[in-house]
Parts: sequence; C-alpha cells; structure tokens
Amino acid sequence: MNRPGRLRSRVSRPVRATAAAVAAILVAGLAAAAIRHAWTHPAIASADVLEIHAVHGASFVPALEGKRPLFILALGSDARPGQRVTGQRSDSIHIIGIDAARHRATILGFPRDSWVPIPGHGVGKITTALSFGGPPLVARTIEHLTGIRIDFWALTSFPGMIHMVDGIGGLNVFVPQLMHDSFSGAFFRRGPRHLNGSQALAFARDRHDFSSGDITRSRNQGILLMAALARLHQVFSTRPSELLAWIAVFWRNIGTDLSPQTVWDLALAATRVPVRNVNNLVVPSGTGTVGSQSVVFIQPGAQRLYADSRRDGVIGR
Repeated sequence: MNRPGRLRSRVSRPVRATAAAVAAILVAGLAAAAIRHAWTHPAIASADVLEIHAVHGASFVPALEGKRPLFILALGSDARPGQRVTGQRSDSIHIIGIDAARHRATILGFPRDSWVPIPGHGVGKITTALSFGGPPLVARTIEHLTGIRIDFWALTSFPGMIHMVDGIGGLNVFVPQLMHDSFSGAFFRRGPRHLNGSQALAFARDRHDFSSGDITRSRNQGILLMAALARLHQVFSTRPSELLAWIAVFWRNIGTDLSPQTVWDLALAATRVPVRNVNNLVVPSGTGTVGSQSVVFIQPGAQRLYADSRRDGVIGR
C-alpha cells in the first residue's frame, strides 16, 4: 500500500491559531485506525505532538461530502513529558459521529477501564490497546466492538491538551458537581467555570469524586469537547475569515498525512454543527472486577446505540 507523503512537525509552543484549529478538528470528528505502521513514526515520540490520520485511505470522501455519516476517534494518551504518546495508555476514548447533511453530532465515550476484546491480545482494558498497537489497534478494537467504520483518528497527550485549551483562551464549562480530588488536582464547586488548560485537564481526569468513577470521567471529557465546539463557534461568529489562517498555522504544527483540503473540510464540518445539536453520551456500563482488577463492563444495551449511530452518526435524535 502506497502512503502519501507525510508532512510533520512537532508542536514547539502553544499558539492560538494552532490550538483553535486543533479544537475544530477534534470536535468535527477525528477517527480511528491509521495508515499502516504510522504509529511507529519517530515524530510521535514527543508527548506534545498532535497526530491526525485517516483510517481506511480515502474512503472518508463520501462522509465529508455528506453522503454518509462521518466518524472520528478522539484519543488522549496519558503520556507524560518525555514519554512516547503511543507507548502509554489512552486516558480518553470517544467516537465523534457527525451527520453533516443535518448538522448534528454525537460524542460517545468509552470508559478507559472498559473490559473488551482487543484484537490479537485477548480480553483486557480498552486503555491498553494504545500501548499494545497505537491508534490503529484502538481503532480496530472500537470497530470490532461497535461495527462502526472509523474515518479518522486523532491523538494528543496531557501537555498537548493543556496547550490547546490555553491556546484558545480557555473553556467555559458547567461543573456538574463538587470536585475535590487531590489525585487529579480538580477542586471546583458546582456551577459555571472558565477553565484554563491545567484546570481542564484536572476536570477531565477526576474519577475519585464519583461513585461511577471512570464512567462519569468519560462523560466529563465529552463536556470538554462540547465546550471546545462552543468556543469555536464563538470565535468564528465574530471573525469567520480567520479560519483559513488558523488552518495554515495548524498545518505547520501537526503530524498528519491528510491533504490541506481534507483538513479544511474537517474544520468546516465543525463550524457547521451547533452545540445544541450535539449529544454527549457514555456507553451504558457498570463497574465490576476481574480478579484483582477494577473494570467497567459495557452492557448489552450498548448494541442499540451502536446501531443507531451507524445509521446516521447520531444517537437518540
């Protein structure tokens, strides 16, 4: 299989344009699996690199044209500075399904401790798929689990998330309940808050404050994705001409094999989905144990959600 030329550059410092464009791509839907062995490229060694790739070649074209739903796998690695992003586990796993024709979308989260079959590695926590085989294996795992064909995957890290949120001037979120967690650093009262990058990361990582732990954490990560979309609309409603400039800067600070036109189309897809038309869900699941491990079991009712999403990218609308 021939691969298109790879245009790569490491993120050296957070810049407003880059971060905003990144938020656009992530919210638009950035999906699974990638070009063969792409995850082993040395450029991914830095924890600050954002990687975006197609999963099944150019098969995404009909989705971008609105002829079928678009699916993106958004992944957050728990890699720390100096660690390989793909060598660690995934802290955040979400399918973003987009109905471009009707300007609707659904964010479907998978708790990182979900106990699922991982192709070639038996059954285990879905978070380990990233360390076993990079984003391509996570994509294969999700596709095997849901029957949803992923178009793109996007991968970032803790530092990358902080840079992106700070780069777009922070995010406005409604904190659903009191957070007081020394492990994640999340100390928030219930109510509306403006979060900087470090605070957003703490909000996304807190699981100790909730009886449902990992499940609620996945829902909160979806809240951040919706907040990023809201921020994108806020900026473009007043300065829409900035989109092209943002994409240009974004292109110089990302590892991708996508064409400029594809990046542009993905960014436009994000601007065309109002926040009110986005549904934020977590797969139906419950906590349990396997041996000494605390895990999350996805319930049979999730199959209905997968089928609903496969039809038009949207669940329950």
